[in-house]
Amino acid sequence: MWLVTRDTNGLGKRFALPPALRAALVRWYTGSGSQDDHAASVSMVVTARENHKWIACDCLGDEARPPIMSPAYLSFQETYYLRRLTSRPPHKRSCPFYLPPAPDRIRERADDTLFEIEFPKGLFNAHKEAPEKLAQAPLDSEPDDRSRGVDIPRLARLLWMLLEAARTNVIQGLPSEGRPEFSIRDEMRKVWKAAQRFEIAPGICLADHLYTKATDYESLRVHARLREAAKKWPVGFAPQAFMLLEANAITGTDIETGLGTVTVRNRIQHTGIVRAQVEPPFLALVVVGEHSKREGYLPLRAYAQPVFKGNQFIPSDRADDRQLLERLTRFQYRMRAKGVQVAIKKPLFDIFHPSGNVRPDLVVAYMDWRTGEEADFAVQVLRETTSHYLERKLIERERIIEIRPALTITLDDIATDAILDKLEAMID
Repeated sequence: MWLVTRDTNGLGKRFALPPALRAALVRWYTGSGSQDDHAASVSMVVTARENHKWIACDCLGDEARPPIMSPAYLSFQETYYLRRLTSRPPHKRSCPFYLPPAPDRIRERADDTLFEIEFPKGLFNAHKEAPEKLAQAPLDSEPDDRSRGVDIPRLARLLWMLLEAARTNVIQGLPSEGRPEFSIRDEMRKVWKAAQRFEIAPGICLADHLYTKATDYESLRVHARLREAAKKWPVGFAPQAFMLLEANAITGTDIETGLGTVTVRNRIQHTGIVRAQVEPPFLALVVVGEHSKREGYLPLRAYAQPVFKGNQFIPSDRADDRQLLERLTRFQYRMRAKGVQVAIKKPLFDIFHPSGNVRPDLVVAYMDWRTGEEADFAVQVLRETTSHYLERKLIERERIIEIRPALTITLDDIATDAILDKLEAMID
């Protein structure tokens, strides 16, 4: 095997791997290696990645164009990965690298069960020291489905937890008259206040290393404060900072804001905003840390979440989510005129239920000043008509109504003002 320059066919200038290192890599990849083999393999992959090299396999001999693997990094799993370049010759069937690596992931599909979201565990961090893991080939007994499951990036859970703590996922009841005022500054202030309740590492407050402007990174302010803090950072925890950025575009590895663009080391994770054609604004949580001494502190990973508006940080994964929130905002004014105060919450995590956790699309709370009644109800949205989907949503509804009354609506309901009558009927 050889290290070759990126973007070549592998036949030019190349550096042969020592036989002992090649053997260690094969042993680890095939599942028979020791931790020493693992450490040696990771060291080789890291060296190749940092020096912009690819790994060429010798299974086709010395003269033929070789199969080539690119040393990649699965960011949220903290795992290195040998990505096969499918445009190059394939490995021989007898080659140890014939099967691509099988990264750890949840094997069930999202549509096989009720999709559950739990609070993240532990400290508010998303970067570990020395993430030295290398994915192996799949086991013979393991189904090689390679399908993406329901694994949720840790950064997503951390972002949702921060928004939940800041209560930006709540549209408060209207004042007795006039209109409420919203601003990005107020939303960011809520988030920063909530950040005072979390620690990145023991004794390290999140609020001390949370930044909300791209200029904080461009001016090297993030780097300087992080380098100074690293001198007293607890042993065993990787120094890291976070940026929470309101973005008007997400493209590959770039977060475009009104104050500049931040380029992230790895591809930005999101809920499929490109495929679903979700428009901005977005809220991106970025972790800044040191992946290698050579590169220094960089934005390593990011999760981008579409939100209701740039001055209302309510997660909204689809255009119809925003449309529904707009209808509910109109519902607030309609009910205020009738003596009822209404507030809306977008639950970001599951509600415990003995039969299985459940998470309605929205919860509407109201105070009827006419009768003194104070109560709430859930809103469940049906987005598909397949029998399997409807069966799952029926189970979800049964769990919801054991906790509170529920209104089930369709996308057609959201598209018209008829939904306002349905919402009012839940109060009357």
